[in-house]
Amino acid sequence: MAARDSLTETIMQTEFRFRLNGNIMPEIFIQQKTVAGEPTGEREIAVNVDGLGWFTIDDNSNLWDDALPQFVLEYRDETSWALIPVEVCRTMKDKGWNRVTPQELIAILESAGAIQRI
Repeated sequence: MAARDSLTETIMQTEFRFRLNGNIMPEIFIQQKTVAGEPTGEREIAVNVDGLGWFTIDDNSNLWDDALPQFVLEYRDETSWALIPVEVCRTMKDKGWNRVTPQELIAILESAGAIQRI
């Protein structure tokens, strides 16, 4: 009979990949949103883009001109993507990418346990 402490349990955490305007983001930062230095109780997503540095992304709802470029935020659940047969992956138009708003992505990451709820 094996000792209880010799048993190991593997907990698989979902792995995600992110794109902004079609470019892979190696990391995103989820931070407390602040106004005039005071936390609002909401979260926002910041990304680091080569040549631009860190900046926050929004849902494009307050653009003053429709001609301005919009953020296109996407995620892919790499854990689930790896389980799909290669033949099926090749035929998928979206290649597993899902377009979301920043708040939708935060909710997805919370529900997957990748970040804690506030």
